[in-house]
Amino acid sequence: MQKILRRVATAERVVAKRRAVKDRRIFKKEKKEDFDLTRRQLSVARDEFQTAKQAVRDDWAMGPLSPRLDFGTRDGMKGAIHEVRFQSNTRMTLVQRNRRCQWAGGAYNLNLAVGDRVVLIDGPDKGRIGPISEIDYDRAEVTVRDLNKSNVRVQPELRGPNDPAALNMEMSIPISSVRLVHPMQDPQTGAVRDVIINRLTHGPIIHDRQSGEKRWDRIVPGMNVSIPWPPQPEDEVKDYTGDTLRIDVEERTFTPTLLTPPMPESVIDELRGPYSRFRTRHSPEYIARLEAEEQAKRDRVKLMDSMRTPLQEFHRAERANKKKKGKPRLTLEMLEKIGEVIARNRERTLNADTSTSPYVLGTRDEVIAATSPETPAPPSSTSEAPPAPSTADAAPVNIESPPPNQEPPPSPPSS
Repeated sequence: MQKILRRVATAERVVAKRRAVKDRRIFKKEKKEDFDLTRRQLSVARDEFQTAKQAVRDDWAMGPLSPRLDFGTRDGMKGAIHEVRFQSNTRMTLVQRNRRCQWAGGAYNLNLAVGDRVVLIDGPDKGRIGPISEIDYDRAEVTVRDLNKSNVRVQPELRGPNDPAALNMEMSIPISSVRLVHPMQDPQTGAVRDVIINRLTHGPIIHDRQSGEKRWDRIVPGMNVSIPWPPQPEDEVKDYTGDTLRIDVEERTFTPTLLTPPMPESVIDELRGPYSRFRTRHSPEYIARLEAEEQAKRDRVKLMDSMRTPLQEFHRAERANKKKKGKPRLTLEMLEKIGEVIARNRERTLNADTSTSPYVLGTRDEVIAATSPETPAPPSSTSEAPPAPSTADAAPVNIESPPPNQEPPPSPPSS
């Protein structure tokens, strides 16, 4: 089962990586297209301005003899703009859109809707009022009905024989170039008149969990006046012959019991996608088959491990016996021997002195006399050895052998 989960996680990471690469490629492609379109729009606008200025110069200089520009395929297109300049497809960042919608509460929670009455504060129709017919949230632009119109020429291949060469169409305008107009009552005179609202903010935002939508009230700051939203027309729903009737949908046709599940298992398998790489739930038979395969692999490894040489079998048996015996324990005899060794070493440490050789044979008095400054040089090897002291007058001699890892002390040099 762990192998299945690892495979699912790996597949999800691969898909996420591919999606990120694809999104990055699409973003670069769209950015290049926007740049090319913007450059083309600027080039077309520059050419049209140059042509218009040249036409004015020719009309002033030549009068009736000035060349005509509205003939042939361009008949009726005088004063019309190119269709490339009709609408900009350049994508704007959130910062740019917020800058345009700053007075209306920002681009994320825009306090404008279709049907609001606005006044134009820029353009040829400055000061005129009209309702909003369309809002472009990607470019923070609005289209006002019957305002900000311009003649847009239509190519000959796109129009019919009786169609005009230019169309008078509504151009979009940035949201920063409009202001909301709402009728309000004058507190002094009591008359109701249209008021231009230069700033709007939103009140508390309420999220609807069922519909997934959010709503709020738009408020005029400083006055605490709530501006109602314009009424939205209901969508007209058209009935078709193949539609399911509401009475058939609300009819109760299934009664759940304790003997049958709410839906057949085959339907559950189809909904889960039995052949998907991202599936995490599997049938018991599939899980049992995978576990049997894993157990077969472990048995094969165990079989290979059981094939050993006689020497490996001997070492294995020795390790088993050593493990069976456990850790060694100290007996009473071992403890007594250890105590004797400790006592002997302690006595040797107490009897030792600062001489060059820690191993001196003889009594304590002889050791002191031999290490004193007045002690004469030891006799040579040819001289007669001194008589051995009697056991009655001398203390027992402490005779110890040096440790096994240390050599015996050297004999004194002969005179």
